[in-house]
Amino acid sequence: MTWKCAECGREFVRANQRHKCGTGDSASIVRNRPDSLKKLYAELEEFAKSLGNIEVVARERYALFRSTRIFTDISVMKDCIRIAIHLNKKEEREFFIKIVSDKKSHTHVAKLFNRNDFKRVKPFIVEAYNFSIKLNA
Repeated sequence: MTWKCAECGREFVRANQRHKCGTGDSASIVRNRPDSLKKLYAELEEFAKSLGNIEVVARERYALFRSTRIFTDISVMKDCIRIAIHLNKKEEREFFIKIVSDKKSHTHVAKLFNRNDFKRVKPFIVEAYNFSIKLNA
């Protein structure tokens, strides 16, 4: 069951979900960043969209990737992309610089400097997407 905002038409799991209407512009979050970082972000967003019907919400220097729930969020930094991937279990890997747990999920944080870093986290983005879908099943 979903709730649709009468103002912007976005759908949420919870009725009257607090949000900012609209989804923003993905291009704005990489403005004034090196071309290599722009390409890395474009590849990351394209990959996330290939997983299924998702929404990309972009604000200033961050983006949220969500199915009906956020499964990954991105912060664009000067020289890298900080990615937070929301999983249903802890995954201890050397490239996760931080893991934060709550009752429902474990948020795994990594910094992506290049395509190799991105390749290492791809399977976890897929897992996070699948987890976000199952939460609503």
